[in-house]
Amino acid sequence: MPLESLTSLDKQSCLARKRINMRSRLIRQSAAVAVLGCVGVLTGCMTHGPSTDTVEVLSEKPSPNGKFIATSFRCEGGGAAGYCYNNASLRRAGDELNQRDGLLGKHKTWSGFSDIKVRWIDDDNLEISYKQNTSPTHRDHNSVRVDSNHGIKIHYIVTN
Repeated sequence: MPLESLTSLDKQSCLARKRINMRSRLIRQSAAVAVLGCVGVLTGCMTHGPSTDTVEVLSEKPSPNGKFIATSFRCEGGGAAGYCYNNASLRRAGDELNQRDGLLGKHKTWSGFSDIKVRWIDDDNLEISYKQNTSPTHRDHNSVRVDSNHGIKIHYIVTN
């Protein structure tokens, strides 16, 4: 029915319904955009994990027999709400360093350790010395350490 043939009250009612329909359509579209945005952010976080990290090798020592490499390193990443942490790694010679395979700490992207030094005692024993954050908030994180990896016994010395 053309708008001109309606009474004044009918016109107001029709216009009010149109405004309500437009508002609800706008709300639905905004919600859809928000959901898609969240999915995009979450997908980005899942697919751009360790590959976007910047890893700086601080020290790297081959085992006396040359079969393994002990590394202390710093890792930064995570974008605007990023992270920066130090850790140590033990891997077979020829394998690539995996910054998420650290020997220290419960949460692999938490900072809690510094001045990490690695030293081979012999082919079967590795010594790792480090300072650790003594804050109560780090107590649980700092309590986790790998005791043995690839058959190598790891000895820890906390220097603070």
